[in-house]
Amino acid sequence: MPSLIEGAVGGQSVGMRRAIVLFFALAAPAAAGPKLDAEAASRNYKAILRAAEANAGLGKGALTGDALFDLYLQTVLTGAIKGGEETMERELRAGFAALGLFLDDTALKNPLAGKAFANIETADLEANAAKVRGRPTCAGRSDTALHFAVSAALAAALGEGIARMAGVQKEMSDMQSLDHGTGSGYSFSDLAANEAGIRLVTWLLEKPAERLKRAEAKFSQKTCVPSLEGLPDGLRTDEFDDKYGPVGSDRYEKRMKGIQERMDALPLYQEEGR
Repeated sequence: MPSLIEGAVGGQSVGMRRAIVLFFALAAPAAAGPKLDAEAASRNYKAILRAAEANAGLGKGALTGDALFDLYLQTVLTGAIKGGEETMERELRAGFAALGLFLDDTALKNPLAGKAFANIETADLEANAAKVRGRPTCAGRSDTALHFAVSAALAAALGEGIARMAGVQKEMSDMQSLDHGTGSGYSFSDLAANEAGIRLVTWLLEKPAERLKRAEAKFSQKTCVPSLEGLPDGLRTDEFDDKYGPVGSDRYEKRMKGIQERMDALPLYQEEGR
């Protein structure tokens, strides 16, 4: 995790940790400033919607699950290439923002996202998307697809650090909710999905012209989404603190390092070093 979180969060109670991370997640977007071209994001959203409509029109032959998610992400990558090298960064940011909005109806519309995603998804677009979106998945899980897409959108619009902090805050909230009988608990599978979305966006934006063409040519999520096997899920506060806490501790960082190592070994990132 970023040193900003480590320094502020380490050693605090769970309630205080959550408050601190929430503060940073709320404050950082305003400081980061807008990076999105709303018009480009809206155009990308409509392109994803058209792909969804065409797929839904196939009836029994329509893509579902992992293949459907791949279709949507492939649409983003292809759209970013069309305009040429001068517009690739803008279109990548816009495309990932659009994908996050297309798949998610809450996370990018709350105060954590600030104004970065405003004026992109109209009520009509959202209603049409709901009719044809289907159930895209990553690693066979719809929640993983959402975590990937929302984190990628936040990274594209507001930066890697903010996307990561927002993900940690979400898991802390889920953990506290589980303590009271609801919620899903702290999930390292969710964090792995978050990291996969963040990694793809930041990797592409470092060298858009070179990397986008390679990623788009033979994309599938298997090239950039790590295995979730063996990652702890559903942790209550006492379990988290006993095994991994606090956030930023050596035990926590060891688990997160393992997730990063899984991503380092993925085909998309391995190919560059060959």
